[in-house]
Amino acid sequence: MNWSKGGPGVKRGFGFGGFSLAGKKEEPRLPQKSHTSFGATGSGGAYGKNQQLPSFYKIGTKRANFDEENAYFEDDEEESSSNVDLPYIPAENSPTRQHMQSGGGSDSEDDPLDAFMAEVENQAAKDMRKLEEKEKEKKSAKGIRDDIEEEDEQEAYFRYMAENPTAGLTQEEEEENIDYDSDGNPIASTTKKIIMPLPPIDHSEVDPQLVSGAAPPKPCTSFAHFTFDEQLMHQIRKSEYTQPTPIQCQGVPIALSGRDMIGIAKTGSGKTAAFIWPMLVHIMDQKELEAGEGPIAVIVCPTRELCQQIHAECKRFGKAYSLRSVAVYGGGSMWEQAKALQEGAEIVVCTPGRLIDHVKKKATSLQRVTYLVFDEADRMFDMGFEYQVRSIASHVRPDRQTLLFSTS
Repeated sequence: MNWSKGGPGVKRGFGFGGFSLAGKKEEPRLPQKSHTSFGATGSGGAYGKNQQLPSFYKIGTKRANFDEENAYFEDDEEESSSNVDLPYIPAENSPTRQHMQSGGGSDSEDDPLDAFMAEVENQAAKDMRKLEEKEKEKKSAKGIRDDIEEEDEQEAYFRYMAENPTAGLTQEEEEENIDYDSDGNPIASTTKKIIMPLPPIDHSEVDPQLVSGAAPPKPCTSFAHFTFDEQLMHQIRKSEYTQPTPIQCQGVPIALSGRDMIGIAKTGSGKTAAFIWPMLVHIMDQKELEAGEGPIAVIVCPTRELCQQIHAECKRFGKAYSLRSVAVYGGGSMWEQAKALQEGAEIVVCTPGRLIDHVKKKATSLQRVTYLVFDEADRMFDMGFEYQVRSIASHVRPDRQTLLFSTS
């Protein structure tokens, strides 16, 4: 009996190595399998029996003992161990990793249906508690009538007067201490009575309406005083005018009387309507236009925007009498404007330069003009249109009615 340390193809332990049984042949030893990463023994390009393995293969490793009897079972164990499902570990900073770290990816997560049912039950429990609280409040509260318990206007007035006893009362002057003689006659006081002056007034804040001229007409305070016909009054009411403005109260009577005037008022005070309404009355009192005749009323303004604005107002109020209005300004089509002037129009709203151009080209004439308006006259003079304004005024008949409006 010998002790064997073990080795390739030899078991470790005691064995009988000194003899062999008669009639039993030794089984041939199986060749050792080479490492799978280096291919089969003796194959082309692989390491043979006498060849050495690479240095990186020997470092830190130990050749395992080959056991023929247990090799079969060891292979099964290796296969079973290799088939074990490893847990999935997501990569760093991936959405799945962040979800798992936040607790959303745990295996203990509830089923969505269970979570929904739990939420419904919690909401139902809250609603039941609210109903119970309301019922308790109704039982504890007394009956209240809003129409009796709430404070009405009369009670509020009495409460206010009780809290403010001096409300609405003027401060009475202190009574003078008057002495009387034996006959009951008052004795004159030797001290001088102090009279407080009136409080100062800032006249710059007051909007004065100054009218100058020879016997100016009195102002009107209502549209009924203007004696407009029903057609024009319908358009005025349709434009949502309720009461004439100060410039209209004083300017419309002057314009209706046929007198020349200069009106000064702030922007947006109603100057445009103050000269359009009398203009319509003036045009309806004139003879109708014949073919080839020029306009009856001319309104001159400094800018194209103001020209378009006044033209829109003339069309709105002029349609009550079926009057035609034409806007003539720089930047528009000369041919279209000339064609509209040749067809005939009672009202022409224009800028000075473009009107002079059309008169020179004989697209219109100023022979029939009897109502001439210069709107924003101060602005036209500042812009250098004084020469053109004087030229237009000199071409209009001298018995015209002229109105000049300004903001300063």
